[in-house]
Amino acid sequence: MKTDSSAKPLSILTLLFRYSPKLLVFASVLGALAGLLYSLIIPFVLKELERQAVVPTLHNTAIVDTHSGVLVYFLVCLLILLSKATSIILVNNIAKSATGELRLSIADKISGMTTDGMEAVGFSRLLNILIDDVNTVAAAAVTIPMLMVSAVTVVGMLAYLATLNLLVFGLTMVAIIIGVVIFQVPMSIASGLYRRARSVRDLLQEGVRGLITGVYELKLDPAKAARFKQEELAAPQRESVALEKLGDALIHLAGTSSDLLSFFIIGLVVYIAPRYINLPPSQSYGVVMAMLYIAGPIAAILAMLRQLQMGKIAVTRIGALGGHREQLDELQVDPGLANWRRFGVNMVSYRYPQSPLGDEDGFELAPISLAFTRGEINFIVGGNGSGKSTLSKLISLHYKAREGEVYFDNIAVNAANLTAARSRIAVIFSNYFLFRKLYRPVTEIEQAQIQEWLQILGLAGKTELVDGQFTTTKLSDGQRRRLALLVAMLDDKDIYIFDEWAADQDPAFKQIFYRDILQHMKRQNKLVIVITHDDRYFECADRLIFMESGSVTEVREQNLEQEFPVQQTNFPLPTVHHVDADRFVISA
Repeated sequence: MKTDSSAKPLSILTLLFRYSPKLLVFASVLGALAGLLYSLIIPFVLKELERQAVVPTLHNTAIVDTHSGVLVYFLVCLLILLSKATSIILVNNIAKSATGELRLSIADKISGMTTDGMEAVGFSRLLNILIDDVNTVAAAAVTIPMLMVSAVTVVGMLAYLATLNLLVFGLTMVAIIIGVVIFQVPMSIASGLYRRARSVRDLLQEGVRGLITGVYELKLDPAKAARFKQEELAAPQRESVALEKLGDALIHLAGTSSDLLSFFIIGLVVYIAPRYINLPPSQSYGVVMAMLYIAGPIAAILAMLRQLQMGKIAVTRIGALGGHREQLDELQVDPGLANWRRFGVNMVSYRYPQSPLGDEDGFELAPISLAFTRGEINFIVGGNGSGKSTLSKLISLHYKAREGEVYFDNIAVNAANLTAARSRIAVIFSNYFLFRKLYRPVTEIEQAQIQEWLQILGLAGKTELVDGQFTTTKLSDGQRRRLALLVAMLDDKDIYIFDEWAADQDPAFKQIFYRDILQHMKRQNKLVIVITHDDRYFECADRLIFMESGSVTEVREQNLEQEFPVQQTNFPLPTVHHVDADRFVISA
């Protein structure tokens, strides 16, 4: 299992081009055509004004002479409308479809990330990338045809200026180059502000998550709730808005200053140039009209640069996800894992990254070697911070050990068989997620099993499985855990790992879990690993594994035939003869 650090760079243009290259080129050509036609408007108008200045003043004669010019002028206007609108619509459709595919590819990328990589990036940032950043990319992509129209219009008008007077054209180009260079300074500062604003929005997303998931705690302490909303919601919201407003102000200030370039050039042509060069009035009129006309496209380009910059930042954040991706062999094999007898870890160790504040080292799991046998119940015991959950994530193959290996019999788990190995393990962690569907076909036999399990676990009448989907998952914490247990047992895996599953169960269901369900799994030749603090049920385990400070301190073997005779509770599921509603003990 390796991480892929060589992700291909992504940009907004390449994103659109990958989705539909031919359509994008066609839309770009239409946008360029619209810009070219825009640039022809001024020459048409000036030529008509010059012609009218020399034609006879007879009304009817003027109508006849201008008839062809009217047709051409309005035909150009119609072509501008059609080409510009079509270009925008096409690119908008491409952008929507491409960003939709991008969102799915990001979901695939997140799914393919290492578990600790996902934890390092954080839930809030992943959610922001999947939603906000993709939407930002879509908004930036739609500006491309408008940029094309505006850019070609500017180029066309500059070409027209060159035909009028090369000296004026040269002055205009110098002024534009100076304006672009000056514009880069505030744009660079604004880009940094936008990046900081995006990072702050990740904190805001975490605050929103806390507001929803922590509602019970916040309701009981108004003072704490007020401070939470101020520090985790209001403060980052204000900071993000302030950063974006400052970035916007810099860009708008620079853009407004750049707009004045047109008027600066007009002032040179009207007031300064006549003193040094012979500029005919017709050329002066043409230059003034061209510069007034060119101001609009330049302003549009500058205004759209903000969206493009935000889109560039979003694309960079999306591309950064590639650094945590798992690299699995394309050909996954299962070399004899189906009939394994022993499973274990050999000198595995793990170290969490250092704290973001740098004030303390990350937790480290010392090299651990353990061997497990099918049909065995193991309890992992230890205080908070002892390493129980970290060890369980190494055993379940969610974490990759820094050193050492995980093995089935004599076969080490590697990139070639990782998927096959994972498919034999079921886990219910303390922060599990309960899916509303099974996402696989359900046979009639399984449907009957589910009904009986719902009865056993006290969920009958609370939820049902209809067409592969539970009617509701809005249950109490204990009921949700029992439903998750039902789903795990239906999956019929070889190895079951439970992280404090019984912590929020009432005594009756704890009894069922430890004395009935675990023993049932043992009789089915499953390997069971339970993280628990329930010392009153230690007698139910074949082996107790004690941990402290990231190390295994003791492994205690237990002879259950002497210390804990397995109670025959007639638990040959799915057959259920009777359920005592008071004690939830299954009897014959």
